[in-house]
Amino acid sequence: MKSAGGSMARIGLYAGQDWWTFLSTYEDHTPILDISCGSTTISVSVADRKTGAAAVEFARELAAKAAKFAAEVERLHADEHDGDGEACTACQARGSGDGEAA
Repeated sequence: MKSAGGSMARIGLYAGQDWWTFLSTYEDHTPILDISCGSTTISVSVADRKTGAAAVEFARELAAKAAKFAAEVERLHADEHDGDGEACTACQARGSGDGEAA
């Protein structure tokens, strides 16, 4: 049976402590960003390995939303430590990294 279109999918990835990210770059085609949590990995790249205006717009939007996501997580984390004098490794590293996750 075929549908008349309107297909849809949604994938949720909830990061615990068993996550990692990896960026593969190449001389002759677009990069691939892997985001893993546990045994699940999502790979992100652009269609047809084309680096046109749409690919650049997607990459910039992805980076902007990821930066906002990080800022929001940092804000919530800082609120948890507000005034308790505890300095965890995430708080100590805040603002000292190069923007890449381990």
